[in-house]
Amino acid sequence: MNVRLVLTSSPLSMFERYGIFAGAANTQPAFALVCLAAVAKVAGSETTIIDASAENLSTEQTLQKILALKPDILGITSTTVGITSAGNLAKLVKESLPNTIVIIGGCHASALPVDTLNEFKAFDLAVIGEGENTLLDILKSVDAKKQTPERLQGTAHRSGTQVIVNEPRALLQNLDELPLPAWSLLKGFPSSFQPSPGRIRRGPCASIVLTRGCPNSCTFCDRSVFGHRCRSYSPSYAINLLKDLRYNHGVKEILIEDDTFIMSSTWVTEFCKMIISEEIDISWSCLGRADRINSDLATTMKRAGCWHISFGIESGDERLLKKTNKRLDISQIRAAVECCRAANLRTKGFFMIGFPGESHESIRLTRELSLSLPLNDISVMQLTPFPGTEIYANAHEYGQFERDWRKMNTLNTVFIPNGFTKNDMEKARSDIIRAFYLRPNVIIDHLIETLHHPRLIVPMLKSIPPLFNVMSGKSND
Repeated sequence: MNVRLVLTSSPLSMFERYGIFAGAANTQPAFALVCLAAVAKVAGSETTIIDASAENLSTEQTLQKILALKPDILGITSTTVGITSAGNLAKLVKESLPNTIVIIGGCHASALPVDTLNEFKAFDLAVIGEGENTLLDILKSVDAKKQTPERLQGTAHRSGTQVIVNEPRALLQNLDELPLPAWSLLKGFPSSFQPSPGRIRRGPCASIVLTRGCPNSCTFCDRSVFGHRCRSYSPSYAINLLKDLRYNHGVKEILIEDDTFIMSSTWVTEFCKMIISEEIDISWSCLGRADRINSDLATTMKRAGCWHISFGIESGDERLLKKTNKRLDISQIRAAVECCRAANLRTKGFFMIGFPGESHESIRLTRELSLSLPLNDISVMQLTPFPGTEIYANAHEYGQFERDWRKMNTLNTVFIPNGFTKNDMEKARSDIIRAFYLRPNVIIDHLIETLHHPRLIVPMLKSIPPLFNVMSGKSND
């Protein structure tokens, strides 16, 4: 195959991604890029990865790297907050390399393919949903015909002034058919990439995703890319992925980033038992739903090297949890955190404020829940009506919604529910964070954790100023 492919993420600065948290930002590479690159590499494409977001590259720096490579195809993956930056990059590339085919993929383009192609004219094609097989078809077509097929499943394209959305592509049924991620194509991997300080005990580190799709129907989540059914790599494939990272790349810490990782306790148990039996020296953290963890599973995970689990708690108001289809109650959340604590797993709770129907009472309940649970850390985000979510479709009915893609990072306040002001929302967030972290037991807990893991001292010191900025009520805008 004689096709030069460059894959990149949107060129966003750390401040654009994390605002006042930039000093403690996550610079882990995009897992999607190494998965797509692996498929392209196996197919014979000359493939390069430029992870502009993780490398903190400016648009101009990213552009110069792309121009030097003169790709036949430029594939950009982007979230909503990065779509404007991706569009600007595509425009600049087209001005210098008009024959380069520019493809946009990721959650924003999957949720709004027509809007994306209409708003950003430099994108030639939008990939909707999973990208591996679609990318293979594009590579084959460009190799044979020097153009992309117009009626390709899982894409949207222009036909004159119209945007045509083609038939959806069937989701991959057997993820084990995919090659192992192409980590070697990441410049400086793994030592050049760092997670946020609270997610790591030792390095080097890598972020992975072991499941795709989500059967839940939370009104604030988008499932445009991977669908509504949970699919997993087999435990054997997942173990091979870990071994590749540990023995071929020297990775010692794994961040498992998928929300549905512990959806199947049978799968997780088998995965953990294989780590234990094969004596893989790896430590790891993960995300999980509170209704999927129990004492036996937590203990097994701990034995297999897990030390930290984060739960999406969202609100302390049962009424809001039901309204958002979270399908969790407070008793389940409390039981999950307590069983993790019993297993000596550290825990973090993700909370959100600004739901449609939010009230001063619901914010008070969220604050009280965050203080009453035996959590080690919390994160409090502003509800953001992302494209593809149920809330996005009717946000204006419940409050003021500023539809500015560049601000939609869950830290900026773009949605203000009826009965509140922007200042109310930002003050509520800072009050919850301040109340949680200024407790003596939390301060002592973090000091002890840092002393037990001295390599965390510098990262933790860097995270203190951003934390105090938030606690003092400093705006992220």
